[in-house]
Amino acid sequence: MTSSPSQRRRLALAVAAAALAAGACIMTAVFARPVTVASGVLGAEWQCQRIVWVTSCTRVQPEIPAVGVRQKEPVARRPV
Repeated sequence: MTSSPSQRRRLALAVAAAALAAGACIMTAVFARPVTVASGVLGAEWQCQRIVWVTSCTRVQPEIPAVGVRQKEPVARRPV
């Protein structure tokens, strides 16, 4: 069975397209993963992550415990 040059070109193009798509998937999986960055300069209340070359930092608010929080005093009602 012989194949024509145009069929070989189509097969080569299909193989190249599949290899390009597989490479793009691998690169996305490797580089799009967020990486935690040490935030020694900003302090403990900041949390930084890096995706490829972009670094984003968000300020972490400390949680206020529910125990020990002073509640409002009940309002005294006057009799009518």
